[in-house]
Amino acid sequence: MCSGLRSCKRMANSCPSVADKDWMVATVPGTVLTSYLNDGAIADPNFGDNQYAISDSFFCADFWYRDEFIGPAVKSAGQRFWLNFDGINWKAEVYLNGQRVGRIDGGFMRGRFDVTGLVHAGAMNALAVRIIRNANPGGTKDKAGDTVNGGALGRDNPTYHASAGWDWMSTIRGRNDGIWDNVTLTTSGAVTIEDPLVSSTIPLPDSSNADVSIQATLHNQEAHEISGTLRAMFGTIAVETKVTLDPSSTKTVTFAPATQPALHIGHPKLWWPVGYGDPNLYPVSITFAANGKVSDTKSFKAGIRQFTYSEDGGVLKIWINGRRFIARGGNWGFPESMLRYRAREYDTAMRYHRDQHFNMLRNWVGQTGDEALYDAADRFGVVIWQDFWLANPWDGPNPDDNDLFLANARDYLLRIRNHASLGLFCGRNEGFPPQPVDDGLRAMTAEFEPGSHYISSSADGPVSGHGPYRVQPLKQYFIKTPTKMHSEIGAPNVPEMEIMEHTLSQDAMWPIGPQWRVHDFHAHNPFAEAVDQSYGGAKDAAEFVSLAQFVNYNAYRGMFEGQSKNRLGILIWMSHPAWPSILWQTYDYFFDTDASYYAAKKASEPIHIQWNAATDSVEVVNYNAGEQHGLTAHAEVLDIDGTVKWQRSVPVDIHEDSTQSPIQLEYPSGLARTHFIRLTLLRGDAVVSLNFYWRGTTEEDYTGIRTLAPAHVVAQTRTTRAGTKWKLVTELRNTSAVPALMVRIKAVRSKSGDLIAPALYDDNYIALMPGERKIIHVELEDADTREESPRVVVSGFNLAAQNLASPKLTAPVKQ
Repeated sequence: MCSGLRSCKRMANSCPSVADKDWMVATVPGTVLTSYLNDGAIADPNFGDNQYAISDSFFCADFWYRDEFIGPAVKSAGQRFWLNFDGINWKAEVYLNGQRVGRIDGGFMRGRFDVTGLVHAGAMNALAVRIIRNANPGGTKDKAGDTVNGGALGRDNPTYHASAGWDWMSTIRGRNDGIWDNVTLTTSGAVTIEDPLVSSTIPLPDSSNADVSIQATLHNQEAHEISGTLRAMFGTIAVETKVTLDPSSTKTVTFAPATQPALHIGHPKLWWPVGYGDPNLYPVSITFAANGKVSDTKSFKAGIRQFTYSEDGGVLKIWINGRRFIARGGNWGFPESMLRYRAREYDTAMRYHRDQHFNMLRNWVGQTGDEALYDAADRFGVVIWQDFWLANPWDGPNPDDNDLFLANARDYLLRIRNHASLGLFCGRNEGFPPQPVDDGLRAMTAEFEPGSHYISSSADGPVSGHGPYRVQPLKQYFIKTPTKMHSEIGAPNVPEMEIMEHTLSQDAMWPIGPQWRVHDFHAHNPFAEAVDQSYGGAKDAAEFVSLAQFVNYNAYRGMFEGQSKNRLGILIWMSHPAWPSILWQTYDYFFDTDASYYAAKKASEPIHIQWNAATDSVEVVNYNAGEQHGLTAHAEVLDIDGTVKWQRSVPVDIHEDSTQSPIQLEYPSGLARTHFIRLTLLRGDAVVSLNFYWRGTTEEDYTGIRTLAPAHVVAQTRTTRAGTKWKLVTELRNTSAVPALMVRIKAVRSKSGDLIAPALYDDNYIALMPGERKIIHVELEDADTREESPRVVVSGFNLAAQNLASPKLTAPVKQ
């Protein structure tokens, strides 16, 4: 939209032909900081310690955006023009052609202005927007010595509070002030459709039919009566009614099965979360027409689904379409540090969540405002736990303006409420909102999102949280199993070496030092201690990263497997990174996937076999795979050389939402200090679930892997292209006499050797015993090959030198 950006206070900015050649070119949608970066005024604040070169004094004023455009022609009598803002931060004044048209207050409030009398049809128009910076930005935090979260910026909520800096992201200079979402000029007739709502009810436990209702609020913008027809389409079902609107009036019209029998739908295609079924969606369109002309129309997609809830016994339980919903997923802080995500990035992130069997994402403190997040969650079947904009009390004060807060909440609920993925609303992170805010949020969610459920705190009452946020001994995940739906548990996650090279400058790579801390990792923590004490320590960054994958795998698998006893749901802190981080995530900022991704994916399977390290039993856990009969659980104990020393098989039948312990492990004498456990769940000869562990004769001592000789793994890849997708099928074969551990394949560009990301691998970081084979499937988009064909490289913990290859990384283009 805008062609200029600078600090200024002149209303004349909204007049055509203002001299603006000395203004900075602005990126819209985009924050002020993004404009500085795209114009080359600053170095990338996400790399190394570049943020230290960006002064907060750059942002100690309000900012003006302006643009000039040719106004569209008037196509019919009574046509109205609307100027729409989908998101600004923190407040804004809007001017068009020298006239003030309105104000937007709050970082999550839309702006919609009737500019019918101000637009110059077919002539030059000038739009100017004054972005008012946060009143309480606070100071920047130096994470090299200070890891305090949040701060005074909380007084300005709703805003992008996490821009103040948290343990998972450094302080964002300018606090993400700017025009962060789309600006559009649209037209309508005299009657507009506002705040539509589609809702559904299912007569559970019978899900063979459903009732759908469609509600629309009509507003007559003219000072005379208007009659017309309101039509709605839900899938292929069409309904309509005659409506007469008094002058300058508003009327809410509802289509319901009582008057529209077609909305009583037989055999509906239900919307299901990941693992429960397909996330079916129906196209919806609502149109008002008068005198044979369409006045306004709204189109979106909606799902038929029904969440139900219980807090009996002080424990929150959730059902979806009559089946108990067991959450496995993660917290999501920001989409991206400078709010640069668009639909493609959201699709990639949600596809990754689905691939990991993650069925819930928590929009932590409501810090993602793009509707593209909810669109992607709808399509991929990821349930959204929606927070409002209140961090825990010790990380940010209460907002100064409760009315501003609730006005933003009301508008935001009306904006997102048709998304099938919305499953839970929460007032505050790790605490309770101020009473007026809590009461207001509870009432609004009940009114605007019928059938929804609101909880006041993310970690109190019917749910739990508060971590822990560290690597733990494996058995601890089973000893301290959650007794409520648990909103936060985490561990650091160190990405692969090519990602580290795009995160830290070369001279800061080793030893662990200040730049590691800037990117959220501190040397003296249980993760680094685990590398030293459990795996024998590292002499350089590459060795540390290699050993870190073992720690990643055990921690992220353990967090999910440890909930098997009660199965009340668990969200890790976090599943998604906002910037290049060395902390909590299951994939990195550049959409590469390391060991934690595949550990979480394995542990979150709908039906899963696992080792309970606290009881030494083999468990079969059926989260959401339906009734399962005719299975076989097979357990093996292997020595360090891969030879089987003990094994047992037991038949298994298991109900959904249950856990069995069919086998007790036994350890023969004479096992090496580090040895292995391999568990397989079979249906006939077909593998349903496979799991591999390393174990020490002394708890948490895995240093025996350092004695393994180099292994040689042969890889053969078949590559095919179909339309816009590439599919790679790689067979790996261990031709040596020793186990190959943490074997990893990567798709790279055939000529440059650059890493291709994003890409979906059905498994990775695998163990191959001597003589064993494994096939791994990879899927990627042709656009991500950048006009090169893909090939595969193989690496691993103890692979022979001829196997090793370090693919280069080309960072994805950010808009």
